[in-house]
Amino acid sequence: MTPNTSTRRHHLRKLALGLLAACGLGGAWAQGSYPERTIRIVTPYAPGSMVDATTRLVADGLSKRLGQPVMVENRTGGMGMIAMNALLSAPADGYTLLTDTPASAINPTLHKEQARYNPKTDVAPIAQFMRLPFVLAVHPDVSAGTAKELVSLLKQPGSQWNAAGAGTSTGLVTDLFAIQAGVQLPQVPYRGAAPAILAALKGEAPVIFLDSANLAPHIQSGKLKGLLVTSDARQDTLPSVPTSAEAGFGNFKPVTWFGIFARSGVPPHILKQLNEAVREVMQSSQTREYLKARGATSSDMGLDEFRSFFHAEIDMWADVIRKAQIKQ
Repeated sequence: MTPNTSTRRHHLRKLALGLLAACGLGGAWAQGSYPERTIRIVTPYAPGSMVDATTRLVADGLSKRLGQPVMVENRTGGMGMIAMNALLSAPADGYTLLTDTPASAINPTLHKEQARYNPKTDVAPIAQFMRLPFVLAVHPDVSAGTAKELVSLLKQPGSQWNAAGAGTSTGLVTDLFAIQAGVQLPQVPYRGAAPAILAALKGEAPVIFLDSANLAPHIQSGKLKGLLVTSDARQDTLPSVPTSAEAGFGNFKPVTWFGIFARSGVPPHILKQLNEAVREVMQSSQTREYLKARGATSSDMGLDEFRSFFHAEIDMWADVIRKAQIKQ
């Protein structure tokens, strides 16, 4: 082979690869290499929490489907910003991911000084794991037997009913209900779900909005009265509690959810691959049974659907924060 022949073949090969790339085939060839090493999922929630447990269940399923280890790293504190910063400071290659809740959509509006990121441009939503409805419950001493009756009580002159607050998300759910119902519902803040539930059980703050997994046992035992649940259908764990629509509050549909994110800039084919893998995990019988036992349902949102959902969450909670005049 002459040097000129070798050179010509080299140029022809480069030209062919360029044409393949232009047609999208070369990109497809290059896309088959992800993942080549361990994937890390950071989460701002503590070991043993439901977010942590669900993340580990998903990580195990992803590892089996992707053929690489998927490790979970708990980075708690800083109102979720320690974990978020770990994501935003990592390369945009799909090897560092984040699991989070509605807090990821809320924090940049509510905590502007600490959460200095734009949730619509700095993070890339990949997939939603699950959805868990909220429940409105009251202490048995509250005379209201329905959500409508509770609103009537709250509108009476001199109403002194308070709600137990269990964190940012549940506090905003309370604010959203008060705004839509046209009532005042002061909140007493507590350090988490357990002390908030205890306050409701004691009647110290007799109204509470919390996820169904936390409240179901107390409603089942009769220690609290469930007035509505924000799911489309009644919950198997709370068959006597009406949905928001049945209770006359069809526009009140907030849910808590867990989702997985990348930082912006991760190639679209990697986001799509991860979305499809997560959806496979969430539709497995093992995962569905795990969630059902906790009053949750698995999610099957596509990539674009979850992005639209996440952006709508950002806008909705920003509007609640503005209307309720909540300060940082």
